[in-house]
Amino acid sequence: MHIFSILLGVGALAGLLLLSWRAPQKERLRYVDAGVLTLFGALVGGRAFSVAVNWGYYSTHPGEVLQVWMGGFSGIGALIGGVLAIIVLAIWWRLPLGSFADALLPLAGTLTIAAWMGCWLDACSYGAASNVWWALPSGDEWGVTANRVPVQLIGATATLIVIWLLDWGGRHMPVRGSGAALGLFGLSAVLFGLSYLRADPTPIWNGLRLDAWGALALVAFSAVCVVVLLLYWIFRKK
Repeated sequence: MHIFSILLGVGALAGLLLLSWRAPQKERLRYVDAGVLTLFGALVGGRAFSVAVNWGYYSTHPGEVLQVWMGGFSGIGALIGGVLAIIVLAIWWRLPLGSFADALLPLAGTLTIAAWMGCWLDACSYGAASNVWWALPSGDEWGVTANRVPVQLIGATATLIVIWLLDWGGRHMPVRGSGAALGLFGLSAVLFGLSYLRADPTPIWNGLRLDAWGALALVAFSAVCVVVLLLYWIFRKK
C-alpha cells in the first residue's frame, strides 16, 4: 500500500474525529455521515479530474479508470468534488449551506495537509530541482533524488496556517459561510501558487498546468462567494 494512501486515511480519520468532537451532540451522527459522504465526493472528484487531465492515457487503458489503488489523484479535483458534495447534501437535508460548510472546513484542512505530506513521502507533486539554500533532497516518480523546492512541505505548512487562522477567527465572522468561502479561497490559492514550482509532468494549456486552471476557477468561485456574503452582511445591517 502506498504511503500516500495511508496518510490520506489518517487525515480523513482525524478530520472526522474533529468534526464529531465539534458537532452539536444531537447532530453528531449526521455531521459524521456528512463528512463521510463529502470524503466520497472528494474521492470521486479527485479521481475524475486526474482521469480527465490524463485522458490520453486512460482512453487506451479504460480498465484502469476505476483502479484508484494504482495511483492517479488530483487535489484540485478533490476540492471540487467535496464542494459539490457539500452543496448537494445541504440541499438534500435542507440545512443552511453556510453553517454546514463552515462545520466541514476542518475536515478539508486535515485531508489537504495529509495529502501534501503523503506526496512528500511518496514522491508525487514534487518541486523543481534547485540549488537555493532552502531546497531539500526529494525524489521524483522515476526514483531520482535531487535537491528540490520543497513544494509539498510548503503546501502543508501554508494549509495549516490558513485553516488555523480561519479556525481562530471563525467565531468573529459576521456571516455564516464566510469561513468556508475564505478557506476554499486560501486552499485554492495555495494550489494555484505552488503550481508554478511543481515539476511533475502534466498537460499544459495556454501556458498553465491543467490543475492550475482548476485551482484558478475555484479561486474565482470562492472570491465571488466571499463578495456575495460580504454584500449580504452590509445590506443586512442597513
